[in-house]
Amino acid sequence: MDPRRQAQEDGGGTGALMGKTLDEILGEEDDLGLLDVKPSARNASTQSGRIAQAFEEISTFVDRHGFVPGKGSSGHKASVNERALAMRLNTYRSAPEIIAELRDADRHGLLAVPADEEEKPPASLDDIPDDDELLTAPAADIFILRHARSAIARPEKKSERKSCADFARFEPLFSACVADLKLGQRKSLPFAREQEINVGDFFILNGVMAYVAEVRDKHIRNGRKNARLRLIFDNGTEGENLLRSLATELYKDPNGRRISDPESGPLFGAEPTTTTVAAPAERITGSIYVVRSLSALPEICRLDGTLFKIGFTTGTVEDRLRSAHDDPTFLLAPVHPVRSWDAINLNANKVENLLHRFFAEARLDIEIQDRFGKPFRPREWFLAPLPIIEQAIQMLLDGSIVGHRYDAVAMKIVRGG
Repeated sequence: MDPRRQAQEDGGGTGALMGKTLDEILGEEDDLGLLDVKPSARNASTQSGRIAQAFEEISTFVDRHGFVPGKGSSGHKASVNERALAMRLNTYRSAPEIIAELRDADRHGLLAVPADEEEKPPASLDDIPDDDELLTAPAADIFILRHARSAIARPEKKSERKSCADFARFEPLFSACVADLKLGQRKSLPFAREQEINVGDFFILNGVMAYVAEVRDKHIRNGRKNARLRLIFDNGTEGENLLRSLATELYKDPNGRRISDPESGPLFGAEPTTTTVAAPAERITGSIYVVRSLSALPEICRLDGTLFKIGFTTGTVEDRLRSAHDDPTFLLAPVHPVRSWDAINLNANKVENLLHRFFAEARLDIEIQDRFGKPFRPREWFLAPLPIIEQAIQMLLDGSIVGHRYDAVAMKIVRGG
């Protein structure tokens, strides 16, 4: 056939098609099957394949371990992968269309939920199992605090109270203090003067009476005095507190109190008094002092109010009394200063010897053991009324003591050699 004729015929056919509407073309019989288009099953088969492959992983787990994921024996700790398979199986069991699709591949009968495993909503928090998916999911690290503020630092060592092994030594002091409060010889005052906490002081902290038995390790920090205290409490316990820590606790306690020193008429004052002579400082050669003992020994406690130590120091009275609890001269116990006098151009040894001889008949006869266990007889404690001691010291300072002596029986100063 002539190519040109063939082209004309072909062109004629095209023209014929071009002269028809789309509905006419689609209405004609499709001999070649060009319009017989079937929907693609690619996506569906791909999704089914993934489900089948994932279900096979569950079946393989059962083949290998002999139990359904998440249903191991007691004590078995499920791995992250096992928990994921268990969650996947539960998802499949709840989807009827997936069960129908995998029915032929379910060789272990995994898709049929056993009656005892049918999920029921928990009636309370106690009904939620320990291995609940929400609580055991791999994202359990949500309970790990990463951006929370750290706890406030606390001191490593805190004062803790313990039983006081030698409480019998201190019990009479508490009894005497309570008796003084009832008689009005002591007062319970709101806590103040935080830097003035000394051996022998009584306080009330949280309803418990406390006694300062020792003051150790004194130091200055930030311009303020501090020290380690041994506190004895009237309930038979003891503790070690820093001086400033005790003060802080007393301030915090609405009922925190300081118990004043005894006030027994002319015998004691709230604070020790010092008689200062108007003279140049270089002429003052020392101080005469009188103190009372705060010893817990019963034989000393019974003499409180009538027993005094008479001494002389070339330094300050405060320095002389600071370590009284370690000094056998002070009966190895703290003391309370009562009176002191400045001495002018007086020889220390002569002053002390003269006073001790003057009150020799009233000297306390007692023997104690020093820190090394050796016996010691203190010579500076006297059983005499405080007004008589004050009178004798004043007579010594003005020189009128010559020609007088102390009558221990009559408890007064009389003339005579």
